[in-house]
Amino acid sequence: MSLLTMVKIGVIALLLTLELIIFYGVNIALAYPFRGLIHLMMAYWYYSERKAILNQIDKLFLVSCLIPAITPIPIYIFGFTWGTLLEVALLLVSYQLLIRIYFLEGARIRITGKKQLNTFFRAVIPYVCLPLTYFFLVVFPLTKPDVFIVTFIYLVQIMYMALLSAYLPFPEKSKLLISLGMFFILFASGASVHRVYVVPYFFDYGFVRIAAVLGRILIIAGLLNRINQEGLISKSA
Repeated sequence: MSLLTMVKIGVIALLLTLELIIFYGVNIALAYPFRGLIHLMMAYWYYSERKAILNQIDKLFLVSCLIPAITPIPIYIFGFTWGTLLEVALLLVSYQLLIRIYFLEGARIRITGKKQLNTFFRAVIPYVCLPLTYFFLVVFPLTKPDVFIVTFIYLVQIMYMALLSAYLPFPEKSKLLISLGMFFILFASGASVHRVYVVPYFFDYGFVRIAAVLGRILIIAGLLNRINQEGLISKSA
């Protein structure tokens, strides 16, 4: 990891720290703009590494980074209930772009061969079984029908996206980073649902934000590592 990359990650960590300090110590509403700044910084990080040779996948990924930067805005305009629904809708669009990227990169969920079957069983427990178990045992009994439908649609898309990431035809390090990123995004989503619809808990917003930001950082690192590895291979060929 280069010094410049470490500096960019350090800036993201500093912005996240400021967001949490303001959220817990100053004013909740004043903390939300920092969420946007964090995603703008992540988009800048990826763009600065790829600006010389931007392709379709790069552009889709940049949009997927920029969409979460505006997700806090609906809450200011429409209030918590409708604002949260619009935030979920925007995040779903962002995740659809990631799914599209994984498809363009060649990811397909297959269970025909031994290797694909092993990948499926390794991924299905953390990415499907555990989230569904939590959802139906904890969230389902406590939520209203409309909340249940929205959160279930949201959960299914994230589970599919995470499972699909395990089938990316990338070098092992890149795939591991992206899969870990998917895990943290799943964790952040579950932690967010729990704090909003089940019961608040100690440092709940902090856990959600740390996991969500870490997940995005790992995905960026995985994509950039894969691109750099392919560049090294092509130069040595």
